[in-house]
Amino acid sequence: MTARTLAWTGFLAIAAFVLMGASRIAVLDPVENLTLNVTAPIQRGLRSATGPVADWVNNLTDASSLSSENKRLRDENERLQAELARAREDAIAQQQTADLDAVRRQFPQDTFLDAGVVGRESSGLRALIAIDRGSRDGVRDGMIVVSEGRSLVGTVSRVFDDYAWVTLITDPKSAVSAMVQESRAQGVVAGNYDGSLNMEFVGQGAPVKKGDFVVTSGIGGAYPPGVVIGRVSGVDNTEQDLFQTVKVDHLAALSDLERVLVLTSFTPNRLEGGR
Repeated sequence: MTARTLAWTGFLAIAAFVLMGASRIAVLDPVENLTLNVTAPIQRGLRSATGPVADWVNNLTDASSLSSENKRLRDENERLQAELARAREDAIAQQQTADLDAVRRQFPQDTFLDAGVVGRESSGLRALIAIDRGSRDGVRDGMIVVSEGRSLVGTVSRVFDDYAWVTLITDPKSAVSAMVQESRAQGVVAGNYDGSLNMEFVGQGAPVKKGDFVVTSGIGGAYPPGVVIGRVSGVDNTEQDLFQTVKVDHLAALSDLERVLVLTSFTPNRLEGGR
């Protein structure tokens, strides 16, 4: 602070005390008026100079309060969203368990082992999934794996202590003896590299139409009879060909499987299953 500033500050302090003492003496009114006329512009200037600082401090306080409130609201929203997601996941898990239990009740003569899907083959050349059940749980090579709706998923192809690989029915090396449920026409359902299914070796004279169900025939002993594979989605029966080309849509969404059932009560005779 400069000497001039100190002098002005001292002058204003003295003037204030003088005016307070003389405020009751009428003879000093002209002096008070003169002093106010001198100090008023200074006071206005000080208010103008300090006003933005005060506003800035007030705004900073308000901004800090708003930031704290926004953070609290964001944290609360995150917590509620997480609780909603957990509740939804619990509901899905309960529904999946109920679906699997329904399969067991529908086929009481069969024994199933519940398994979760924990991995997938991602090369594109094979169609495989890994499940969280292995030899410690009684899983054996060649066992049949079905979906919640008991449609065929594939077969166990490699077993470890605590997990196993399942070759899906859509794998290019998969082949399953099958028949059209309505007409009993026989053939072999095979997987393709694009994940689709064809029913091959269906004779030209066999009646097959779109919408027919395709099930395992049980021929060869690799699969039990009557397990649903899918439905006919198209038929190509050119007269000069010996066999019809039948396209089959799988009933289960194999790319979205989360839980499956291993059919442990059926012992397969591995005379088929490869191409």
